[in-house]
Amino acid sequence: MCCLVACNRAEEGLIGHVVKVSDGDTITVLDSSKTQHKIRLQGIDAPEKSQAYGDAAQRYLAGLVAGQEVRVAWNKRDKYNRILGTVYIKRAEVNLAMLRAGYAWHYKKFDSTPAYAQAESEARAARRGLWAGLDPIPPEQFRHGRARTPAAPDGGARRLAEPLGGASPPGEPRARTEYRAGRTLPVAARTPAPVNATWPDTGYWLSTNSNKRHNRNCENYRKTRGYPCRKNDGDRCGKCGG
Repeated sequence: MCCLVACNRAEEGLIGHVVKVSDGDTITVLDSSKTQHKIRLQGIDAPEKSQAYGDAAQRYLAGLVAGQEVRVAWNKRDKYNRILGTVYIKRAEVNLAMLRAGYAWHYKKFDSTPAYAQAESEARAARRGLWAGLDPIPPEQFRHGRARTPAAPDGGARRLAEPLGGASPPGEPRARTEYRAGRTLPVAARTPAPVNATWPDTGYWLSTNSNKRHNRNCENYRKTRGYPCRKNDGDRCGKCGG
């Protein structure tokens, strides 16, 4: 379902056609002078492409804007020299559409738009997009974990987000333990990830980097960086069929 909605804001800005959709919150716009501009959708944060739902977010955004003429209201750039802007197709706001569809977080660290917060809450409640998945990890936390968190000394377990079992206090997020296998070892030589009370053996394993789902007959089951998942999560492994 398309989640584009009309917006009454009157900002002027860059106008051009979308020639590339890099991920769920970054596009490239070609203006009338044939100059390309990389745009980072302001106020939202979509899953990284290496995260679960990263590809889905990119596809959804592409379905909205690819090849379309858009207007970008903006007043600053980020440290990568990308334009930070709000993207419109006619009077419909794309940033808000991504939140309504459940393919992005409201980036509350840098934005306080009430409509964005409400759109995320509604998508969460309706389990749309990434909120239908198992324990989604905010992209900022995912980026931080990949860049700065070393493999744990206990053989590979480290805390990231929510546990896949057990109760949590109402209103408080749970914590998940993610297995990080030794990348230099062949699959057969890797130490299997533990399965315990907070990490149930569901029969399916989602590899974080590839977003591939493996069943327990696969050589990659519990032996790649990832976590237990449900039978419909992620993409099917080409070897075992997930």
